[in-house]
Amino acid sequence: MWITAIAVVIVLVGLAIGWVALRALAVVPRLVRSEIQEPSTVSEGPFVVCRGTATEGDEGPITAPFTGRECLGFEFAVTERQLSTVGAPWSHEYLDDGVATTTFELDDEHGFVAVDPSPRCFSLEAEPTVITVGTKETPPNRIQRFLNVRDLPPVARWPAVLPFFGSRRFVERRIDPGEAYLVAGSVDHRAGRPMFTGDLVISDRSPRRIALGRLRSAVLPLVVAVVFVGTGVANLLL
Repeated sequence: MWITAIAVVIVLVGLAIGWVALRALAVVPRLVRSEIQEPSTVSEGPFVVCRGTATEGDEGPITAPFTGRECLGFEFAVTERQLSTVGAPWSHEYLDDGVATTTFELDDEHGFVAVDPSPRCFSLEAEPTVITVGTKETPPNRIQRFLNVRDLPPVARWPAVLPFFGSRRFVERRIDPGEAYLVAGSVDHRAGRPMFTGDLVISDRSPRRIALGRLRSAVLPLVVAVVFVGTGVANLLL
């Protein structure tokens, strides 16, 4: 009985891992097949791909948490090098992450299209800024204020005494004004003008690079999912 229950749990975990990996790939076929439009030519549609220069909208810019730079949206993550379940010293465990967005515009020389990303369903694939703080180093003032606001504890004493452990990485991805970005997703009409809304992919890369990046990221989770499901099914059939 216990073996059957454990096998079912293993299968369910494998299916969950596989679902998460495949979910990130769901947009890839439409992304690589769609024609890239200019902002001035965008019209309403369920899935539109557009490239233009990001500029401030009516709400103005927001401030990125680690660099303090003004931007039009950001993602952040805080990781710490810890002992993982398999004891790999190079692994980084997530401590915190989040996003913040504001409305902005994609411009070309003939016009613009508005962009209003959902803060809960917003994927930013851009070159990150990474700030590493060693175990015995004092974080910069801005990062220390961030740690205080987010109520993140200091590095625990036990990893701090081990070589290579306890260092933290503060990763920040931004939408910088004046830079070119690709936006993919649904376009609706609001206030008489087209606007990207909802679950959007925003990137400084080409559709091909986005697709390849997502495929590479999905390989390991899918392999793990297959192993879990196969192991669980094999035990159920015994």
